[in-house]
Amino acid sequence: MQQILVHYGELALKGKNRTYFEQKLAQNVRRLLLPKTVERQFGRMLFGFETVDDALLERMALIPGIRHFALIHTAKTEVEDIANVAEQAVVAATNGKTKGLSFGVSAQRSDKRFPLTSPELSREVGTHLRQRLGMRVNLDAPELPVHIEVCKHAAYISTRKHRGIGGLPVGSSGKGVVLLSGGIDSPVAAYTMMKRGLEVVLVHLYNSSINRDFTKIEALATQLSRYQPRIRLYMIDLEEFQRHTIAHVPAKYRMIIYKRQMIRAAAQIAEKEKAEAIVTGDSLGQVASQTLGNISAIYDVCDLPLLSPLIAFDKEEIIELGRKIGSYDISTEEYCDICSYLIAKHPETHASKAKVATYEQALPIEGLEQPARIEKFSNGEKISHI
Repeated sequence: MQQILVHYGELALKGKNRTYFEQKLAQNVRRLLLPKTVERQFGRMLFGFETVDDALLERMALIPGIRHFALIHTAKTEVEDIANVAEQAVVAATNGKTKGLSFGVSAQRSDKRFPLTSPELSREVGTHLRQRLGMRVNLDAPELPVHIEVCKHAAYISTRKHRGIGGLPVGSSGKGVVLLSGGIDSPVAAYTMMKRGLEVVLVHLYNSSINRDFTKIEALATQLSRYQPRIRLYMIDLEEFQRHTIAHVPAKYRMIIYKRQMIRAAAQIAEKEKAEAIVTGDSLGQVASQTLGNISAIYDVCDLPLLSPLIAFDKEEIIELGRKIGSYDISTEEYCDICSYLIAKHPETHASKAKVATYEQALPIEGLEQPARIEKFSNGEKISHI
């Protein structure tokens, strides 16, 4: 059995509600990584696995709510045993090639009853490693840092700390509906809101006369389910509405009208799912429909809060995060985007709400069809289709 010690940032500041957030994080890790054991301690969690490989560590690093973590060796709360286990940890990390390697020991005690202070324990263990393994001390920039954490019932030793993304556990901040396109931005927006604790429901709008293969959309939902234990994807056909929009709305206003209908459709799903917000992948000024005037006209259609976590991101920042979470390569695959048929040569950039209202009077706003497809994804796999 190998163990990973997890620390979190914001969760530690939640006061009387802290247990709720810790339970959410433990539940998410259970469902996503399937640990054999889970132990909640004050300010940390301990997860036991049959084996720990690089793939598991990479996935752990992207689970919202985790600030940093380490694969640890466990010792008794006795100086001699801590020193011996630290030696074993160093040998394991270096495959026994320790002679001349620089190291530094940093110790901390959450249990102040331990007889040595943190600096004293660091010196004791450092002397042991130097004498036993022929290593040299370098506290400023060691080739191998050795971390010791002394708790009430055990001491934990690690040789490498991994950074998580922090934030809050998925599901601890309520539920929201994300408009998922086939592009780069929307899956990144979904993940960014997961990081703030939002459980996301995905909604994809399509035109049945041009969209028949949803492999790419399903792949994006599958990838996002690696960070949220269970995800539901709604697929809604807006072919009829798009046909009426092309027939009755001037080209420069079509994208604005269509995006308003997308938000209406998302609001219907939000009511069904008891979600409290709608999330978009909008980035201010990135395209014509994302000018401040047009965003105002589009978002005006809905009473629910509309959250745009990428609003101040530039494209390179969005691409970088997309690569990090594994959605970018999927997003760049070919797909017939329904919005591409509505892009005008000279689109409106300062929409008039009065004109929007006039154009919508000729359109079938009410009576949208029920979602044609509902799909569920869990832990990187599609699990059902309704």
